[in-house]
Amino acid sequence: MHTTPSLLWTLEEIGQLVSGSGNPSETLTNIVNLIQQRFETDVCSVYLLEADRTTLALAATIGLRPESVGLVKMRVSEGLAGLVAEQLRPVFVQDATQHPRFKYFREAGEDPYKTFLGVPVMDRGVLQGVLVVQTTSSRTFSDDMQRMLATAGAQLAPIVSEARAIGNFVTPVHQRLSALATNLWWSWDEEAVGLFRELDPLRWRACDHNPILLLQQIPITELEARASHLALHGRINYAYRRLQEYLQSKHTWGGQHASVLGARPVAYFSAEFGLHESLPIYSGGLGILAGDHLKSASDLGIPLAGIGLLPSAAGWRRLAAGGLPRRQPAPAADAAGGHAGRRATDGGD
Repeated sequence: MHTTPSLLWTLEEIGQLVSGSGNPSETLTNIVNLIQQRFETDVCSVYLLEADRTTLALAATIGLRPESVGLVKMRVSEGLAGLVAEQLRPVFVQDATQHPRFKYFREAGEDPYKTFLGVPVMDRGVLQGVLVVQTTSSRTFSDDMQRMLATAGAQLAPIVSEARAIGNFVTPVHQRLSALATNLWWSWDEEAVGLFRELDPLRWRACDHNPILLLQQIPITELEARASHLALHGRINYAYRRLQEYLQSKHTWGGQHASVLGARPVAYFSAEFGLHESLPIYSGGLGILAGDHLKSASDLGIPLAGIGLLPSAAGWRRLAAGGLPRRQPAPAADAAGGHAGRRATDGGD
């Protein structure tokens, strides 16, 4: 026997759902946790509409596998959640597996769950996502219960909309950090450098300030926990968003004054590029100068490709014996994993 949930939440209750650390993922988790408890279901999940407005992504869940957040995605023309987004009305299915729109995601761990109820999350008439509850046993959701869940979604829609506006929060922390680590833009951005350093100062030093190697050594669960404990989510979101804006910006000096180079980029040949100490493909001042040229070209939006050499580790050891490089290189696969700045301004292999 399921009790009727208390429908209307106070402003104080709704305010408590918002993450104090500015972490939108935590806010969404608070929302699904509250609804799962109030409606006494086994699962509550929220799928958010991505920027292309054709794809739904699992953003938070209680009941499904946590690691599936950000990985489970479907077009609005697929799955039962997509059907809710298409029709903009509640969809109730007593046995989801028998529905023609059912889509199975192995990584979500949906196997035990049978009953499906989904409602659209609308803010000021605009679809933000889909709120879904599921149960293991067959359960009937009355019209009143369906209206209650729809009303609950409407109550919480402004919070969901605000979290969604932050952008890219569906992407897990480790994926955002990986995107930062694999673009050498981080190496001349002090805020990004500070993020990696604060995640684990001892490991950061032991990895010779190599963020790719750092992330490989920190388990995903530990990474998420440290980001929450250190209240880094807001800064990670901010750095990730700035990188995306940097890569996508069309309002650059190069775009305004050297757009002709877009079709025929400049080739910059150098035996060495001093981009960062974790990428030891340089030995002296000329390498540092070449690296600075790449960074400046990237910031200016000038289409320029750096073409150089990537000696083997053995080759660097021989050079080190001759007194050229000052330190041993990081493993080539780790050190060379990134690219420099804008996509049109890459370091060569």
